Amino acid sequence: MAETTKKAGADPKEREPAAVPHEALSLRQKLVEMRKALPTIKKERHSDGVKYAYSKVDAIWGPIRPIMDELGVQFEFVREEATKKDGSGNPVYWTTMTTKTRQGDKLMWLYESDMVYRWVNVDNEDETVEVTLHALGWNDDPAKAKGAARTYAVKYYLWDQFSVDQGEDDPDNSDFGATGKQGQQPQGNQQGQRQDGEGPKLLSQAQLERMYKKGEAAGFSRESVNKRISEKYYKGNPAELTRSQYEEICAALDAAAK
Repeated sequence: MAETTKKAGADPKEREPAAVPHEALSLRQKLVEMRKALPTIKKERHSDGVKYAYSKVDAIWGPIRPIMDELGVQFEFVREEATKKDGSGNPVYWTTMTTKTRQGDKLMWLYESDMVYRWVNVDNEDETVEVTLHALGWNDDPAKAKGAARTYAVKYYLWDQFSVDQGEDDPDNSDFGATGKQGQQPQGNQQGQRQDGEGPKLLSQAQLERMYKKGEAAGFSRESVNKRISEKYYKGNPAELTRSQYEEICAALDAAAK
């Protein structure tokens, strides 16, 4: 097993020599070494048009790309599969919807697919790991919708793969100051608990408000966001989204805002 780096995010040239040559490491051992080299990722404001901080995919690729070269690891696109078909059975990647924005009605393109990527151990090309990423992106340009879908799918996968701390991205850390009259907290499901005490845990009000604010940044009304949730996930109540569905729709809204 290779030795750890001197410090997280250290320049690859400053890394201590591995106790075992990289040719002897397994693919998963190499992925661990890549994770060790990843620094803390901080969100930043990248555009005056987007009022919240976020991290770009290069915040992850930048630090680990030199380590991939050093250790002999390849990340490659394999294939793409449509998740929908038309009445004749042909694959459908793009669909459209009209949404109301501050500038009036706007035609938006929604791109959706399953994208398969593969990690390859260059020192032993028979050793691979394939992952399937569900890609979803919105934009008023169909090509940009596809680009947003791919970029966000890869970014969120890398966050999970390399255990990136997403603390500030946790919607439960946000306080949108929703209050009733005289500063009282509104009644109902504020902590994400079902009132009947049965079934899965519901999304909290803070999580829903975070999602809607992302929608507003992308020019979508709450009604448009709820309509998309109903069409895609068959959820009449947005609070019933699973955590993965919730993160997916938030990622699509972030992509649309960009």
